[in-house]
Amino acid sequence: MPKPVSRKVSRLRWLVRVYLLLEGFAALVLVFGVVFWLGLAIDWLFEPAPAWRVAQWVLVLGAALYVLANYLLVRIFRPLPNTSLALLLERTYPTLKESLVTTVEAATQGQSPADGHQTMLRHTSLEAAAAMPQVQLSRIFNFRPLYWKLVSASLLVASIVGFSVFQAEAYGFWLQRIRLSESPWPRRVQLSVDGFRQIDGQRVVKVARDDDYELQVAASIEDGHVSPASVEIRYRLEDGRRGRDTMTKIGVALAGRDDSQRFRYTFKNVVSDLRFDLIGDDDRIYDLQLRVVERSQIEQMSIDCEFPTYLQRPPQTISVSGRAEIPEGTHGMFRFAANKPLQEVRVYDPSQQENVQAAIAEENSQQVNFEFEAGDEDRVFLITMHDVDGIKNREPYRVVISVVADEPPDISVQLRGIGSAVTPQATIPFAGQVTDEYGLEEIWFEYQLDKNPPEQRTISMQLRGRRELSELGKLDLAETDAETKRRLVDLQPGQQLTLSVKARDAYDLQDQPHVGSSQRFLLDVVTNSELRALLEKRELALRQRFEAIYEKMVSTSDLLGRIEATPSTTDDDKPIDEEELSRRHDRDRLRIAGALQNVTQLAYETVGVADGFDAIVAELINNRVDTEELKQRLEQGISEPLHEISGTMMPILEERLSELQSAFKSAEDQQGRLVASVSQAEVVSEAMKEVLDRMLELESYNELVELLRGIVDEQKQLQEKTKQQRRDKLRRLLDE
Repeated sequence: MPKPVSRKVSRLRWLVRVYLLLEGFAALVLVFGVVFWLGLAIDWLFEPAPAWRVAQWVLVLGAALYVLANYLLVRIFRPLPNTSLALLLERTYPTLKESLVTTVEAATQGQSPADGHQTMLRHTSLEAAAAMPQVQLSRIFNFRPLYWKLVSASLLVASIVGFSVFQAEAYGFWLQRIRLSESPWPRRVQLSVDGFRQIDGQRVVKVARDDDYELQVAASIEDGHVSPASVEIRYRLEDGRRGRDTMTKIGVALAGRDDSQRFRYTFKNVVSDLRFDLIGDDDRIYDLQLRVVERSQIEQMSIDCEFPTYLQRPPQTISVSGRAEIPEGTHGMFRFAANKPLQEVRVYDPSQQENVQAAIAEENSQQVNFEFEAGDEDRVFLITMHDVDGIKNREPYRVVISVVADEPPDISVQLRGIGSAVTPQATIPFAGQVTDEYGLEEIWFEYQLDKNPPEQRTISMQLRGRRELSELGKLDLAETDAETKRRLVDLQPGQQLTLSVKARDAYDLQDQPHVGSSQRFLLDVVTNSELRALLEKRELALRQRFEAIYEKMVSTSDLLGRIEATPSTTDDDKPIDEEELSRRHDRDRLRIAGALQNVTQLAYETVGVADGFDAIVAELINNRVDTEELKQRLEQGISEPLHEISGTMMPILEERLSELQSAFKSAEDQQGRLVASVSQAEVVSEAMKEVLDRMLELESYNELVELLRGIVDEQKQLQEKTKQQRRDKLRRLLDE
């Protein structure tokens, strides 16, 4: 190989290796420069933990080794044969006409050619050597890519050098971060949030479903920090949607007065998990999360009741649905179960203005109980629950314990067979009932003469636990003491007797027992004659009342007698036309309806008169002024017939009038039913007339009795005057 050719090939080999060395070095510098700035940006923005930075540098080292191996070492030490270099020159300079390749290959093979070929090879070699001065090796290389790589690498190196000079503090801090320092980057703005907890390596705050969450962010204005102009939220929803918004600035923080500028943002009606970042000037807080959880709720409530002793009731558990009624004095253990484990429970009683001690069960944190006493006022408990997620119920659960106060016994009684006056020897019967919701203890009569102190007479004391008593018995005013044989109630005509029934239950929670009382009955104490006179006046009033009933019954009977079942002619014996016949039918139907109404009313009024006479008989008996003859006159002669008329005869008449009314509507057997109705009306009228006659006889009897009573009174007055005259005459004789 001629020396010009060998020198040119060797020089080309050297230039190629220099080119590859520069290109590989530039690529390596580019990798480290890009990694330097990219790592700085990532570290400044996200401030990853040391473990993440170690992984980052491992990746960087791997990339650098890859570049070093593939772009520098492998290419530099790769063999460059003379033949390949000759071909490279031939492609660049076609004018060589393969003389260079032929010369290089012949020299490389090292074999002696034949004489003819040797002459040709020598000639070719001389041509190649002669052309070498015109071959410019720079034309073979494309320096533009190398130039840009070198420029880019130089700029990166310059930027790093400039950063180390002009931002020496940041450069030094970055080197510390490269050495896995855990100190955060110093920033102009320093943001912080409260309420987020580390859960599985994430900063999370739990929010109740459908609740609002107010995010509070503080930007420090101490230690050289400044407040950002705004703080931006960038959020991501579970369904992939994204959004951003600006937080609201709260007031204006002043250095020396405040430690931070506050920002606020409210997430409305959070229904699903979301993640968000906070960006304020040069500070970032990444990957904050709102996690939606269910709110704690009460699923079951009950009260274990221990009742006061006087109620004599066994312990009982009652279910509660927001309101419960329990007796006064009950000791209660309130229990409820929540739908999720609880961390804290607060029970507040606004009526007592105090907190009630509540306990969460150790074996089951969903179970809670607290004790209370049911006094004489209602209790209200407001229950606030904090569950294990840190969520509390939106509004406190309101539980009302309505205390059922022990009421005094309820006494509803009336006097039976006693009017407004009694005789000193009367028996006073009481009718009605005495009740108490929890049980009676004692019942007694209380009576008072004029304004004397009240006195008692016990009815029954064997009542323990009994809730109702309907048989009260009688108060016998003539009852005497078993030993002294004197009357227990010493009554005299002219006095006033006040009666009532009282009862006491077993209530013992206070000093005063619960005593119930009936209405007070005020009775005048009269003589037998005065009582009979009062009853005779009532008999007279009843007789006058019955006379009116009888007259109305007679009118009703006459009204029925004017009804014509099948009229055919008028009063002057002329045929009746259809219009007149219709008018008469309408008139008769009205008469029947009126008669039926009268009979129904008279039946009730007759019963009232009969009851009035029964009451008179009862008063005579209870006051012990009755005679067998008088009872027979009143009962058998008046009361019983009146009950027969009102209870049997008049209902039959009503039934027949109803049948007659139906017959007039349907044009059936009107005549027969009319006759039956008129006949029954006459029977009732006659029965009433007989009773009225007996009433008149009784009135005559009463007048006679009254006359005799007057004679007796006059006789008494005459005797009193005679005695007075005798006393006066005797006094005058003594004076003389």
